[in-house]
Amino acid sequence: MKETNETTAYRITITLDSAELPVDQQARSALLTEFRSRVGHLVEGLRGIDADQGDIVVGTGYRYAQVPATCPLCSERLDLQSVHLDTENGTLASAVCSSEECDWSGDAVYRIIDLEGSESDAFESSVLTGDIAPSYHPY
Repeated sequence: MKETNETTAYRITITLDSAELPVDQQARSALLTEFRSRVGHLVEGLRGIDADQGDIVVGTGYRYAQVPATCPLCSERLDLQSVHLDTENGTLASAVCSSEECDWSGDAVYRIIDLEGSESDAFESSVLTGDIAPSYHPY
């Protein structure tokens, strides 16, 4: 296998579950700022990773991913059609590029990312209330 110096951009995700954080917002913010700084110093010492402090995001809680409803080839709007359930945790919708010059088509993939229930006029996130916890899977 020949060695190469080629690189490509990737996201590195570090997850710290069950961290005991201060309830006081100011103390929590200071702790997260220090955490970000320390991670930044660790990254600076790694050969092969060129990242600035601005590339490091530290936050609490869960996150979800989304992509725009635009064509991956020409960036025009996608027309979503014929929504159908898949056999697991989601839905597929046929997606067609709205541009007459582009012939891209495929499936838009949807997943259940939260369940919102209501006991009154307000809807509450089951993830934020801690009633359910999301799981994370690599692409």
